[in-house]
Amino acid sequence: MRGAGVPAAARATPAVRRSVGVPAGLALAFASVLIAGCTASDGPDRRTIALGDFAAPPADLRTDVVAPSPGLLEPPVVLVEGETTEAIGPDGEPRGAMREVVAIESRRADGSVEVDAVSPEIVAQQVAAGETWPVEGLVGQINGRPLFASAFFEPISDRLVQAAGMRDRVEGRRAFIEIVRREFKLVVDNELVIAEAESQLTIEQQQGLLGWLRSVQEQTIAQRGGTRAEAEASLEREEGTGSIEEYLQRERDIGLARKLLNERTEPRTIVSWRDIAQEYERRSAEFNPPPSIRIGRIRLATATDAERIARVKALVAEGKTFPEIAAILELPDGGLWNTFGLPPEGIRGLQLADAVKERLDGLAEGAVSAPLEQRDFVIWLSVLEIVRPPARSVYDREVQLQLQAELRARRMLIERERFIDTLRSRWVSDDIGEMERRLVEMALARYWR
Repeated sequence: MRGAGVPAAARATPAVRRSVGVPAGLALAFASVLIAGCTASDGPDRRTIALGDFAAPPADLRTDVVAPSPGLLEPPVVLVEGETTEAIGPDGEPRGAMREVVAIESRRADGSVEVDAVSPEIVAQQVAAGETWPVEGLVGQINGRPLFASAFFEPISDRLVQAAGMRDRVEGRRAFIEIVRREFKLVVDNELVIAEAESQLTIEQQQGLLGWLRSVQEQTIAQRGGTRAEAEASLEREEGTGSIEEYLQRERDIGLARKLLNERTEPRTIVSWRDIAQEYERRSAEFNPPPSIRIGRIRLATATDAERIARVKALVAEGKTFPEIAAILELPDGGLWNTFGLPPEGIRGLQLADAVKERLDGLAEGAVSAPLEQRDFVIWLSVLEIVRPPARSVYDREVQLQLQAELRARRMLIERERFIDTLRSRWVSDDIGEMERRLVEMALARYWR
């Protein structure tokens, strides 16, 4: 095919068709048909296309128009399924409640039906005369940004409903209020730290932040399907964010908060060698655990297990070890009776009967003791194993790193709370306690039924 033989009008056809709203794929396909018909090098059907052909094209150049099925033009069908339940109002009187589940269905080109969306459950309740029902409210301002009740309750509504449904009403109310207070503290802390971090950015840092966010966006799209639509669908499934912008905003806030907290708290979280040594001494038993002893026991009743008693005596006479005899008798856990911490004085220091300690003292591991014959039972004992964990010195590198990390994390948390307390006195415009009280009252009015 030679491009020189294509008239200018024909080559401009795709752009013209797209400008009037024809889908790009259909415009390109139609253009290819025109080009194939007017660039043949020879043949009796070859003809020249004039400009007037586009105003009134001849019959052989007219396109076929396919009428769509009437079903494709039908609007989506909204289905409503409802069930009536009974609810009890604050006054103790019953009132009705209607729960409606809405499903929107549309028809595909092949005639199949697709459920486009399903709404969450909508509960419409009959509010009694004189009863208040909280809809929305401005709780206060944090750093000049308003805090609305609905936006605050949305991420914790499921936990509030669960706490309100607890059987123990006293414990449920305590857990209910604690959820609200903990979430409010988290929201306040996040807002304060992010606001402080933003105020500390220089112009160069702001430009660097934009460049970093641009690279995060490119990496996110590349790792989650390669297109923006696929990346947003993946983020909604896994992260709960509806768009790339929301995801980038969250990453931006996390990055700013981490940078500020590290700068303000790390210099105050130095852990010295003396701190590590003192922590090791305080937790010496954790790094130097005492040994333990695992004791096995075969206990048979004289009235019902006479044959098995005789068999055990025969196996002991043959020189069988305790694990071998336990396997032959198919005892659970290999005949393990119990595990005890071994005191410094050894078996003599165990809190056991003297007759038991006499048979265990000096017994080799796996050997069978002399039988302890009682009125109704015959018992054989054995020291299955003495476990002596290795002692870990304070000069052990892994011990030092563990203690240093734990002390550092503990002090980081303390310094973080101190830093946020200073931010509260500088940035919060309304009283925090009053805002928390309003949220608790609105949560109780909305969810505590």
